[in-house]
Amino acid sequence: MRQYNTLYYLLFVLLIMGSFAAMAQNDYGITILGIVSFAFSFLFALQLMRSFTKKKTGYLYFLELLSLIMLSLVLGFRVFYIHFALVEFVFGTAGVVLVAVYLNKLIQTYSEVRTRNKLLSVLVACFHLSLIFYTLSMVTVPFIPSLAEPAGAIAFALLIGFIAASYLKKDIMLEGEKTSGFKFVSRFKDRSVVLASLFLLFTLYLGLTKVSVLPKMYSDEFPQSYFQLINQAETG
Repeated sequence: MRQYNTLYYLLFVLLIMGSFAAMAQNDYGITILGIVSFAFSFLFALQLMRSFTKKKTGYLYFLELLSLIMLSLVLGFRVFYIHFALVEFVFGTAGVVLVAVYLNKLIQTYSEVRTRNKLLSVLVACFHLSLIFYTLSMVTVPFIPSLAEPAGAIAFALLIGFIAASYLKKDIMLEGEKTSGFKFVSRFKDRSVVLASLFLLFTLYLGLTKVSVLPKMYSDEFPQSYFQLINQAETG
């Protein structure tokens, strides 16, 4: 996992650059976002292929990567307005599988840590639950849009709670060794930290656009206010 950190960092930088470019009405901003989505998919696929050479890789590892590959691909297609049959079904199925993977990991990790440190087990549970609710928020948009926003709000609250508690409780004792929520989840050999970072950035962007601190991203040649003025002029 650590060997891919540089690539993840580069993709995060490109993601932020593309977002600001799209907010500034530059056409290449949306293109960058689409390329980043496909790049994430390629990176996950690379890890999946390399995992076949590891004998101790479990089925959860395969399912997580396969789900992330499909989700990244579909998001990239959506950016470029590419649609194919059953795309919503593929997107929803990948999301449900990813939820099942992190739910399984939540149960396993919570059971292992609970007897050693109750506070740390609660923090880990909050971390995994935030990923579960974020994924549900993302995949329910095409099917049950009324559930998407509440699920996203719960996920954000859980993640902020995890971050705040981990910052305040930096010296949690675990088998005679000092650790924290940040250190513990960073040792996970999965993509949970990357996914949580992406979800947090996306939520912060949505929140800042709602309070008009940041402008929305547009893929049109002209800003939205241009079309509003044209509509007002036509309707008198």
